Amino acid sequence: MKRTVATILSVLPLLWCTGSHASGVSVESGIQQEFWEDTRDSSGSLTLLPLRIEWSGENATIGLLTGGVHTAVDIPGNGDRSLTNTLDTKINFSYVVQGKLPVDLLIGMDVNLPTGKTDLSSADLLALVRDSEIVTVTTFGEGVNLNPTLSLAKEWGPWSAGAGVGYNVRRKYDLTTGLNDYDPGDILSLNAQVQREFPRGYVGRIFGKFSRFGKDRAPSTDLFREGDYRMAGVGLSRSGAAWEADVNLRGAFRGKTENLSGGTLVTEPERSRGDEWSAEASVRHALRKDLSLSGSVRGLIISKNGYSEGTSRYNGSREKIALSVGCDRRFASGVMAGVSLKGFLMSEEAQGVPRFREEQTSRGIALAFRIGVN
Repeated sequence: MKRTVATILSVLPLLWCTGSHASGVSVESGIQQEFWEDTRDSSGSLTLLPLRIEWSGENATIGLLTGGVHTAVDIPGNGDRSLTNTLDTKINFSYVVQGKLPVDLLIGMDVNLPTGKTDLSSADLLALVRDSEIVTVTTFGEGVNLNPTLSLAKEWGPWSAGAGVGYNVRRKYDLTTGLNDYDPGDILSLNAQVQREFPRGYVGRIFGKFSRFGKDRAPSTDLFREGDYRMAGVGLSRSGAAWEADVNLRGAFRGKTENLSGGTLVTEPERSRGDEWSAEASVRHALRKDLSLSGSVRGLIISKNGYSEGTSRYNGSREKIALSVGCDRRFASGVMAGVSLKGFLMSEEAQGVPRFREEQTSRGIALAFRIGVN
């Protein structure tokens, strides 16, 4: 049954708690320091102090994830801007039903509590919120969100398969000082995975995800609707006595957005988001039972969007390479400590949306230390 539970969890990325350890309480914290700069003379830093608390029983898991953040940017013509605040608190509940039905079930509920920061000025919001390919934290706060999820899984011989559905109900909050009661719209997500085990510890899989976004609204006014998101991928992993390796290839495709025009939402004539292709390989080696080393490499290519070069909504292509190395140590007392170092280099052509930016190259580095006990 362990393989089936792993399948369920792997096809439900909305759940951030895996509940993979034995029954009891675990606590993990640490610090992550990030720095980035680009060839447009912009630079910034981010300090993240996360806190995760999780209780795991025989079939149920309850988790809490929160933290604090300090971020600062220096943008030519915009001066220095910074923010220090707590982040939203995520509470997760999941319950596994095994061996009682023709399929195994995972029932989940994710809750977002608005303990973070919203109602920034428009200038601060544009300056401080960076792309997810540059920094870890891409939002400092939202409203109350409820995300019920349901996944099912089945295994037969070397085969196993799973599918999941989640509906994220996102409530209103003050986005900026000039945009109160902003409604970001709900999200419906569907995902599935089929995998097969092979001799010598190999596991192959295919997986996919679809998301449908509701309309972004201000009081009594529709503002925007994100295009549908589709992702498909294949992967191969191998586990041995001392080595684990994993390779994944993904393609992500976004539909046309709907933008406010003449008092109503109008579907854009071309896609403003280009196709995304990524490849990632990771490896972990156990030097001893209590000491392991890890490393990964990830490549990303985002193609130019559907608009003609030179038009106001044209976005050029983007290429990124990221590397990481890490070391984890477990102690007899139940304490775990780890350290990791990540770096990236990203080249971007000029873009027109969501805001104009000239061609640039960005690079960054992140050093993280974590400590936990269970």
